[in-house]
Amino acid sequence: MNRRTFLLASAMPIFFSSPAQGYTFIPFTPEVWDGLRQTDQTVILNFRASWSFTSNQKLELIAKLIGENPAYNSLTFVDVNWDHYGQSVMANRMKVRRHSTLIVMKKGVEVTRVVNEPFERKIRAFLDAALAA
Repeated sequence: MNRRTFLLASAMPIFFSSPAQGYTFIPFTPEVWDGLRQTDQTVILNFRASWSFTSNQKLELIAKLIGENPAYNSLTFVDVNWDHYGQSVMANRMKVRRHSTLIVMKKGVEVTRVVNEPFERKIRAFLDAALAA
């Protein structure tokens, strides 16, 4: 085996590990979304790709912020797999052009979004806006 191939293969679990504990989500399906958008719940749609460094950074930041502020646990997080739903009718209707997009929805209406900004202050402001919705 080539040394580079071995090193890359052995490092993959480190770079693409799951987020820290404290971040629970519902996997997206059209049926789940249809049910949630009819409720009064504040829903955060997380369009992400498992292979995306930025998406994984955001997961870790969300988990960290939930640990610091338990009020964020009242939000409903829905994980939208970019590889399956990135080119879907729903993503097109919502004008989601990139993975690593977070959108706050309330009663099926967009409140705010963050696109490709894995910065703690941005994610905290985003989650605070979700709580205020």
